[in-house]
Amino acid sequence: MTADSPLLLSLLLSLRSWGSLLRGLEPISTLIEEAARLGWRSVVVAEDSDLGTIIEATRAARTVDLKLLAAAEVDGSCGRSVVAIARDPASRKQLHSLVSGRRLSEPTGTDQIVAPFDLVDEVCNAPSLMILVRDLSLARQLVDQLGPLARKRVLIEIDRLRDPIAREHRALDAADQLGLGVIASSRIGMQQPVTQSRLDLLEAVRRVSTIDRVARDRKDQRDPEISPLLAPIPTPVRWQQLYRDLPAALESAARIEEQACRTAPTATPTIFPPFPIAPGQTPFGLLYEQCHRGLVKRYGSITRAALERLATELHVIDSMGFVPYFLVVGDIVSEAHRLGIECAGRGSGAASIVSYALGITQVDPLSHGLRFERFLHPDRKDLPDIDIDLCWQGRDRIIDHVYQRYGKDRTAMICTRTTLQPRSAMREAARAHGLSPTDVDGISRRLPHRLDESSGESSGGPSGPSTIPKFLRNDPVVAAIGISATARQELLEDAQWLLGRPHHRSVHPGGICIADRPIQQIASVERAARGIIITQLDMYSIEETGLIKIDLLGNRCVSEIGTVRDLIEQRSGKRPDIAAIPERCEQTARLLQSGDTLGCFQLESPAMRSLLIQMKASTAQETIQAVALIRPGPSAGGLKDAFCRRARGLEAPDPPHPALTSLLEQQRGLLLYEENLMELVALITGQSLAAGDLLRRALARATRSDSQAQLQRLEDQFIADAIGNGFGAGEARQLWQQLQRFGRYSFNKAHAASYGLLAWRSAWLKAHYPAEFLCALFRHHAGMYPFAAFVAEARRRGVPLRLPCVERSTETFTLESDGSIRMPLTMILGSRQSSIESVFAGRPFDSPEDLMRRTRIGMAELEEWILVGALDHFEIPRTRLLWRTRTRYRHLSATRNQLTTGDLAGIVDEGPDLVELSPQKLLEHEIRLLGAGVSAHPMQFHRDIQRRLGCISLSEVPRKAGDRVRISGIRIASRHHPSARGAMGFITLEDEHGTCEVTCFSSIWPSVRRTLLDGSGPLLVEGKVEERLGAVSVIAHRVTRLVPQQQTS
Repeated sequence: MTADSPLLLSLLLSLRSWGSLLRGLEPISTLIEEAARLGWRSVVVAEDSDLGTIIEATRAARTVDLKLLAAAEVDGSCGRSVVAIARDPASRKQLHSLVSGRRLSEPTGTDQIVAPFDLVDEVCNAPSLMILVRDLSLARQLVDQLGPLARKRVLIEIDRLRDPIAREHRALDAADQLGLGVIASSRIGMQQPVTQSRLDLLEAVRRVSTIDRVARDRKDQRDPEISPLLAPIPTPVRWQQLYRDLPAALESAARIEEQACRTAPTATPTIFPPFPIAPGQTPFGLLYEQCHRGLVKRYGSITRAALERLATELHVIDSMGFVPYFLVVGDIVSEAHRLGIECAGRGSGAASIVSYALGITQVDPLSHGLRFERFLHPDRKDLPDIDIDLCWQGRDRIIDHVYQRYGKDRTAMICTRTTLQPRSAMREAARAHGLSPTDVDGISRRLPHRLDESSGESSGGPSGPSTIPKFLRNDPVVAAIGISATARQELLEDAQWLLGRPHHRSVHPGGICIADRPIQQIASVERAARGIIITQLDMYSIEETGLIKIDLLGNRCVSEIGTVRDLIEQRSGKRPDIAAIPERCEQTARLLQSGDTLGCFQLESPAMRSLLIQMKASTAQETIQAVALIRPGPSAGGLKDAFCRRARGLEAPDPPHPALTSLLEQQRGLLLYEENLMELVALITGQSLAAGDLLRRALARATRSDSQAQLQRLEDQFIADAIGNGFGAGEARQLWQQLQRFGRYSFNKAHAASYGLLAWRSAWLKAHYPAEFLCALFRHHAGMYPFAAFVAEARRRGVPLRLPCVERSTETFTLESDGSIRMPLTMILGSRQSSIESVFAGRPFDSPEDLMRRTRIGMAELEEWILVGALDHFEIPRTRLLWRTRTRYRHLSATRNQLTTGDLAGIVDEGPDLVELSPQKLLEHEIRLLGAGVSAHPMQFHRDIQRRLGCISLSEVPRKAGDRVRISGIRIASRHHPSARGAMGFITLEDEHGTCEVTCFSSIWPSVRRTLLDGSGPLLVEGKVEERLGAVSVIAHRVTRLVPQQQTS
C-alpha cells in the first residue's frame, strides 16, 4: 500500500473543533494542520449545528494545500443527528439554510415564537446534501420519505475508532435491509488523546454542573454503546487498516471527495443590498445629487477643489460597484439625523469627501489633508469600512430602522465569539470543582482580566508568558481554600486548560450586514439571547461571503455631546452648532496643557494626559496628533519622545530628506501617519498614492510575518523606482530605512482625525460649559474612572453636586437653575423602580408621613433614602427623621389606606433628644449608598494622619521634582504593563486637591498588587518625584495602606 493509493485520498470524516462551543477541544486550524501533517488529502469539517468556523477552516486548508468540504452535524428531537455534507456551491446554500433552521428553532427565553424543526423533513427538502446517519431508526425514516433517492444521498456511518462491534453489526445489517451504502466516519477532535477528567471538565462547564456529577452520570449510563465524545486524528494508513475488510466504507468517502472536488472554488462577488430609487433615476445619479446638496450645506459655495475631489471619488466608487453601499450608509445616517440621534462616522472612511457630503463623517478631508486612496482605490481588494458612532440610547432605534427598511430576513447582526479569559476560566473551573460561590468569586478576583507576557507577579521577570498556576502560586486567598494541595493544583491547571477556549456567542457591539436575498442563503444564522438574529460567522470571516459589514456602534461621547447641547439650549435658549466649534481656542488649550481632561473623550487616560502636557497641545490638529501618538508603538519606537522634544523646541524639526519638508511640516518633520508613508512613496518614486498604499500594506504584512525575503524585494523595488525618479541610491536607501522604521508605528490619519476632532470638541465643551459637560458625563458615565472620581472633579471645578431629593430629583442627573447638578433617586443603592415611580406620581408631599402614606416605599428603602439626604428638604434632622419614620411605619403598614396624615402625626410624640450624625458618618453612608462622597472628599478626614506622616497634597507634587516625598490618596485607577524585567504597575491617586500618577517598577509591583487586592481605603506612597518634558509622576519605593498603625512609623 503506497501513499498514492486511491483509498488514501479519501476524506477524513468528520472534524469537530472548539467552534462547536464547549463540545470540541482544539482550534480548527490546529486540527487541519495536524491532518495535513499526517498525510491526509481531504477533510470534512462538521461542527455541531454550526458553520461558524468554515471560513477559518478554508483558510487553514488553503495554507496546507488540503481539500475541504463544508458540513455540519445537525440534530433533531430525541438527540438524533445527521452529518450533512455540501458537495458544491448550490448545496452550500442548502447547508446554510439547514443549520439556520435548526438554530432558529431553539428557544431563547424571549416571548418570540420559534419555528418548529423536523430533521427528516428539512433534510429531505435539501436535495443537494449528502447525508450520513448513525441512528438506524432515523435512517429508516429517511428511506421511507426519500424512496429510491435515499440510495444516492444517504449513507450509514461505520465508526471503528469509537463504536463497539455490536453497534457496527446492527449498522451493517440495517444498510443491507434498507439498500443503503456505508461510509467510514468518526468524530475527530484532538491531536492527542485527552484525559477523561478533562473531558468531564468541559462537559461540566457546558452543563453548568460539576466534574463529579458528570462522571457519575457517565458511569450510570445504561447504554454500553455510547461512544466517547471525540477521537484523536488517525494516520491515513491506520484509517485504511481499520477498514481493510470493509473497502466499501472507504470507497463511499472517495466518491464524495471526487464529486465535491469537481467544482473549483470561485471568488465571492460583493453583495450589496438594493436601494430604493425613483423611476427613471439611477443609483449613481441619486448619489451625485445627494453629494452635491451635501457640499452646498457644508461649504456654502462649492470650491473647485471640492468638486474635483468629488468627481475623482465618485468615479472610483462607481467603477468598483460601491454606489449602493454609500447610499445605504447615507440613508442610515440620514435617519439618525431625522430622529435627532447624534452620530459621527469614523475610520478610514473619514478620508472621503463623499462621506463628508452625505453627513456620514464630520471631518473635512480637504482642510485636514486626508487621502481618499487610504480608504479606497481600484487596486485595493478588501471592502470599504465605515464605522458609525451613535448615541447609545438611540442606537437600537437605528438598528430597528435597518431591519424594517431592508427586510428582517435580509438583515443580521454579526456575532462575536466570547472566549474564557483568566477570571472567567478560573470561575468555570472552580464551579466545576464544586467550590462554593464565595470561593469561586474570591479566587477569580485574584486574577487580572488578561494575562500578558511577564505579567504574573511570580513569573520572575522575562521568563515568558505567565500562566494561571504561576500567577496564583503563592496567593494567600487560594491557599486558604479548604481543599488539599493536590486538588488545588488540579484546579489551577484546569483553569489554565480552559483559558482561551470559546464559551459562547454574543451579539457584536454594532456590526450588521444587509443582503439582497435572505441571509440564510449566504451564511448560517442563529438567534442570540435577546432574540436578535446573528450570523455564526464573526467579523473576521463574514466579508469572505461577499456580505459587507456596517458598524453601528453605541458611543457615549456622542451621547454626551448631544446631552450637553440639550442642556445649553435649556439654559440659554440657543442650541450650539458642534461643527462650528473653532479648532483653536486658548481656554481649551489651557485645559489640555494642564492635563485637566478627566471625562474628555480619548483624552482622560493618565498616559494621554501626560502626553498632552509633554507636547503642549493647543489646537484640534495637535489633539489629532496626540491620538496617533498615544499608542504603544510610537512610544516604544521613540516617535512620541521625538515629537514632544520638537514640540518644546528641544530638537530641530528636520525631515528625513529635504524633499519631504513641506510634506511633513505639520508633523514636525516626522512620519506620523500612514498617509505620510503613502505620500513619501508617491513623491520619491513618482508613482500614484494608490501605489503608495499598496507598498505600505505590503511592508506592514512583511514586517508582521518577519519575511526578510519579501522585505528585501520591497526595498530593491523602492530603491530602483526612486533612482528612476532622479534620487541617488544612497538617498533612496536612507529614505527606505525611514519608511521601514516608521511604518511600524504610523497610524491611520483619517481615524485619528475622526477621534481627535471629537476629543477636541469634548474638551472645548468642558472648558466652556463645565456644569453642562459634567451633568452629561454623569448621565452617560462609562469612562475609565469610577463615579467618585468625577464627583471630586465636579467639586474641583466649582460645580455643586446635590444629593437625591424626593421632591426635586428626576429619572436622571439634572442641571438646576443655580448651575448645580441634582442626583437621581436611582443612584441610591437598592432603590426599586416601583418605589421611585410612586414618588414621581405622588409628589409634592406635605411631610414624611404624607410620603409614607401615598407611596410604596419599603421601610428599609426609606431609611437608606433618609441616610443620604433624600428627605432633607423637610428640614428635619436625619436621626429624628429616622425615629419618626420607624415608629409610624408599623402603624402605616397595617392600615395604609385607612389613616390620614393627621392620624399618623398624632401616633407618637417627637421622641427623645437625638445626636445628629457626624460628617464622617454621613460621608460613609454616601459612599456606601451612592458610590461616592458627595458632601466631602474622603481624604478630608485623614488630614491629621497625613500631617503626622509628612504627606504633601497631590497639587504640590509638580513643585517637588527630584525630591523624595510622601503622598496619600484614593486609588481611582490602576493597570499593569509587561516590561523586559517583569510586570510594572501604574496607579492614579486622587485627593481633594487633584490627581497624581504613581509608577511601580517590577521590583515592587508584586507586593503593591497584593496591597491593592487585600483591603481598601487610602494608599500611602513613598517615592521620588520625576519630571519628564513637563509631565510629573512619583516613582514609588513603597506603597501601603494609610492606616492608624502607621502613625508611629
